[in-house]
Amino acid sequence: MARPRLVSDDVILDATRQVLAELGPVKLTLAAVGARVGLAPPTLMQRFGSKRGLLLASAARSPLMVRYAADQAAARDGSPLANLRYFALSSVAHITRREELGNGLGFVQLDVADPEFRKHALAYAAAIVAACDQFYRAAIEAGELRPDTDVPALARHTLVCFEGTLQVWAVNGWGSLTEFLTEQLDLMIAPYLNQE
Repeated sequence: MARPRLVSDDVILDATRQVLAELGPVKLTLAAVGARVGLAPPTLMQRFGSKRGLLLASAARSPLMVRYAADQAAARDGSPLANLRYFALSSVAHITRREELGNGLGFVQLDVADPEFRKHALAYAAAIVAACDQFYRAAIEAGELRPDTDVPALARHTLVCFEGTLQVWAVNGWGSLTEFLTEQLDLMIAPYLNQE
């Protein structure tokens, strides 16, 4: 009979994300992740097969985390646009240093070069666009956005705004990340606001 797992995969993958932010995918080791959760590298090998397997599991979890964050934001009492801002800002609230984003950008190399990672990157992007689409449709119904708003285009533009903001802030560090992201989202949405 197999022994019960004392450390869940979710705890391990949370630790993986933390180590990725600190070290990037190249410098990340099973030992560094294992030290975070009190597991030996062979235990992680047994569960995930390799460092690559661990990184793929982390990447596969990203779209699920987006959907969870969107559901949490949508359940709030705020207006749809306020909930959209909360959704975007809650996903970066833990980032305090530009180096964390720089290390995360190392993952983009994997997303571009490796088809398995790219599949998860596309699912992550699609999850963000789908969540934004829902927030914007709700905002039209609530009278916050103009009825003629091209929701699919605005949802895709929001992904571009979000990802671009992260990269620009990682280099320039203009103010806090949450302030900078709020400013960019507000500028992007402003032309679509219902003025009636």
